[in-house]
Amino acid sequence: MKSFPPILAGLLVLGALSGCGQKTKVEVSVSQLEKAFPDGNANPSLQIAIAATRNHDFVSGVVALSSAKQVPGLTAEQLMAVEQASRSITTELARRADSGDAAARADLQRIERTRSQ
Repeated sequence: MKSFPPILAGLLVLGALSGCGQKTKVEVSVSQLEKAFPDGNANPSLQIAIAATRNHDFVSGVVALSSAKQVPGLTAEQLMAVEQASRSITTELARRADSGDAAARADLQRIERTRSQ
């Protein structure tokens, strides 16, 4: 198993613990994503992910984030922001699914199918 350098591990923990008042974790992670990519237009998948997530189309958001990670030349901060946003979205869907939300359960299944292809 690969281990993160201490600075990256610290940033991941800090990112996981940070929050902004009334904002959901998904909203916070999307805001952090935008900060990590000041010129977001350079990564079309990122723009799709942000727009989809803001419209609560979490499946499209996660799929687009997966594509955004593949763009060469991303910094460690950018990769962490993409990964955190993806995790926040899937965690939110899992929370909803655990509460009995059938649509969230279906969304999680759709995400799994795209990952296994």
